[in-house]
Amino acid sequence: MKHSDPAVLEALDLAWDDEDGVLGKLRDGQFDAALAEGYVRLLHGIEIEEGVALHADFVRLIWFAPLFSEWQIPRVAEHGGNAQEASNFSDKIRERVMELLGTP
Repeated sequence: MKHSDPAVLEALDLAWDDEDGVLGKLRDGQFDAALAEGYVRLLHGIEIEEGVALHADFVRLIWFAPLFSEWQIPRVAEHGGNAQEASNFSDKIRERVMELLGTP
């Protein structure tokens, strides 16, 4: 899927939804393994053609996800969730975003 596809952008945006999104739920200390798996699958399905400018909404929706998800790990533990699963999820996001955006 192209990174600028409207369906991709919509799915990335939904991940931040407080009620239905994996990242939105993390904000409340709730780790949803099924949503997490779907989000990681979404990230792995995204392709960026070499030389193509990145869509601004795409960057807006993914750049903060690795750091944000890492910050939420203690909150998940405080709410009785599995901090190790949340940590693994955060690692997967970071690795894929690094693949997509590159590193300095």
